[in-house]
Amino acid sequence: MSRVDFYILPDQSKNSLQHFACRLTDKAWQQGHRILIQTDSAEDSRMLDDMLWVFSDGSFIPHAVVDASDNKAQPVLISHLPQGVDQGRFQLMINLSSRAAAQDQFERIAEILNQEPARKKTGREHYKIYREKNYALNHHEIKQ
Repeated sequence: MSRVDFYILPDQSKNSLQHFACRLTDKAWQQGHRILIQTDSAEDSRMLDDMLWVFSDGSFIPHAVVDASDNKAQPVLISHLPQGVDQGRFQLMINLSSRAAAQDQFERIAEILNQEPARKKTGREHYKIYREKNYALNHHEIKQ
C-alpha cells in the first residue's frame, strides 16, 4: 500500500511550491531514494529544473527533465508527460501537477499544496482518489 503525504504551505506562491519540492527532493535523494517529480507543463518542468540547480548553496542534486532525450539514468527525474516515465523504479513521487498519481508503484507520494484556490481544489480531488484506493494518508502543515 502506498503512503501519501500532503504538505500544505501557508501562501499562494507557485515559487514556494517548487522551492519546497526542491527541499523535499534533496532530503529524499540524500537518503538514497529515486524521485519522480510530476509537473503540468514543459514550462513548469523547466522552472523546477532551473531551481534545483540553485535553491541551496550547499546541495547538488543530479537530475534531468524527461524530454526527447529521455535521460532516465538520473536519480531524480522531472516530467510533465502523463505516461512518459517507467515509474516502477522510483520510491517517491512528488506531485506538483493537477493529475493524481495514477500508478500504485510508488512507496510514497508527496502532494504539495498551498492556499491558491485551484491548487486546494486539486488537493481535495487527489485526497478522494487516494482515499478510495485505501492509501495511508498523512497531512503536514508547513510553517515558513
